Parts: sequence; C-alpha cells; structure tokens
Amino acid sequence: MTSLHGIFKWVYDLGDWLAKIMYLHILWVIFTFLGLGVFGISPATAALFSVIHKWLEKDFDIPIFKNFYSVYKTQFLKANRLGIILIGLGIFLYFDMKISQQYIQLLYVHLFLLMISFLYFLTVLYFFPVFVRYELKFFLYFKQSFFVALARPLESIAMIICLILLYYLFSFLPVLLFFGGSSMIAFPLAWFGYRACIGIEERKLN
Repeated sequence: MTSLHGIFKWVYDLGDWLAKIMYLHILWVIFTFLGLGVFGISPATAALFSVIHKWLEKDFDIPIFKNFYSVYKTQFLKANRLGIILIGLGIFLYFDMKISQQYIQLLYVHLFLLMISFLYFLTVLYFFPVFVRYELKFFLYFKQSFFVALARPLESIAMIICLILLYYLFSFLPVLLFFGGSSMIAFPLAWFGYRACIGIEERKLN
C-alpha cells in the first residue's frame, strides 16, 4: 500500500489501526475468559499493553497474536500474583470507604481514605505501562508505578481526562465498548505512560 497517498492513505491507515484495535480487544476478551476471568484478566491486560507498547516503539508490523500469546503465557503467574495484590488493595480500600462513610463518619478519616484511594488509582493507571517496560523485582512494580505517577503530573492528568472522555463516549456509543473497549482504554494509558517513562529516563541521563 505504499502507492497510496493523501486522504486514501489516511483512510487506509485509520482502517488498519481500527482493525488492529478490535482484534486486540477480541484477544483480550478470549484470554481473559480462558483464565476463568479472575485468573485471566491480569495476564491478558499485560499482553494487551505489551503489544501496544511495541506499537509505540514504532514496531507496527509485529504479529499480534504471537506477541500477545507469548506475554500471556510467560507472564501468567507473575501478572496474576501482582494483579491479585492490586485487586485486593482496591477491594480493601473500597470497603474502608464504605465503613468510613456509614459508621465512622469522621471527615478527616474520610478525606485521608480519599487521598489514599486517589494515590492507589494513579498507581493502577501506570501499573501495566511500567510492567511491560521494565524488568523489576516483585514489589518494585508498585513503587515504580507510584513514583512515575507523582513525577509526571501532566501525563497523570491527561490519563484521567482520557478516561472521563471515554466514559462519555462509551455511554453515548456502547457498541464501541463491545467491539474495542479494552484496547481503546489501554491505548491512551499506554501512550501517556510511555511518554512519562521516557521523560523520566531522559531526565536521568542528563
């Protein structure tokens, strides 16, 4: 398709990108179910972010299934262990918020839990971009994700804005969530996460 120019090339590239986004989402859904949901979502998400990360590094023509399945298989146990901790912390904070709201009812306690929950949310946003970029010791993934979130506030704000816009987009066109939801959510998170990591790495070199 090198002979295409102008708007025709733009339309072709857009269609190719949308097809890849949909295909990647289908793989994420299938492999999440293959892991019985709870044991499939973390390795499937890691594989999803890994493919997008390669795209961001200008490797657009990678075999999607081969790379997705390779990461899913090799990182299955590691991603599950980390994912269980991440999900467990989220559930713990959720019930803490409910208890604080319904029983404790102290403003400063509730504000403290809100702050902790927000920092947890920021850590989650960067977790998989960090996971697929770096080879770290187990608990350092949480520390590095938290560090990147605080060190790059503009990217963190951009991620949140993208999630809000996607929420309204999916509310208006729920069919997009069905055909490409996971990829459409992961792509901006991976892109801003990639920019944040590159920015920190370049700062360290200077």
